[in-house]
Amino acid sequence: MFIAELPVCMPFPWEHLLAYLGHRLVPEFESVNAGVFQRRSGAGVISVAFDAGTRSLRISTDEAASSTALRHQVAELFAVDHDARAVSAHLSRSKQLAWRLNAVPGMRPVGAWAPFELCVRTVIGQQVTVAAARTLMHRLVQRCGEVTPERLLECDLSNIGMPGKRVQTLLALARAVVEQRVQLQQPWGQVNAALQAVPGFGPWTRGYLAIRLGRDADAFPETDLGLVRAAQVDSPKALLACAEAWRPYRAYAATYLWSVSLPRLPPARRA
Repeated sequence: MFIAELPVCMPFPWEHLLAYLGHRLVPEFESVNAGVFQRRSGAGVISVAFDAGTRSLRISTDEAASSTALRHQVAELFAVDHDARAVSAHLSRSKQLAWRLNAVPGMRPVGAWAPFELCVRTVIGQQVTVAAARTLMHRLVQRCGEVTPERLLECDLSNIGMPGKRVQTLLALARAVVEQRVQLQQPWGQVNAALQAVPGFGPWTRGYLAIRLGRDADAFPETDLGLVRAAQVDSPKALLACAEAWRPYRAYAATYLWSVSLPRLPPARRA
């Protein structure tokens, strides 16, 4: 079994990274269990676990794999070289964020194993809850077998539980990738410009992808209702005004708002 170690910059909140990713996995291909991320690849399985003693991720797989390519993919997924000092110093001035940074130092946006999968998952997540998006993603995988442009174009996505326009967005994206009008490995500026020409890729969708795929430290999808609620403001306009103080790290602010919730207090005991 191939095993490699990948050093990480500390602090590295492994459990919180897994918790965020765990709600956004590709069903039947990815899983999180007992502190281990697993990804099915070909006929094998890739496992990633965090070793606090060596401050590194331990990568193991039962298939032949390129060490360099695999290490790079895991590094991109978990942003292992993120230096939290500048982000923490800046965002800790915010009342909405200070306690979150203290509770979970080092939180950062996760990436994606496959860019096309992330784009599909993001489109599916438009205007639905995270749980609903997970259900829809599972249905798509069951129908298509895998989440690739070619398989989506071959599959019947009717009556899958999504509005017709959203299905058309998925198919338009798949065609654009197959025809190389959208090349997801290009720098984010070029990808963003290409996605603007795909129907259904509005500001929220591209804003979210800018955070995870584009690694834009200041991207901020202010119309996201989860961010509005977490920041305890009453509108996207108010959120955008509040977020001015978070520049140039608004993507990190969004990640903290999404992933670190207020602690739940135990119910009051009756006298």
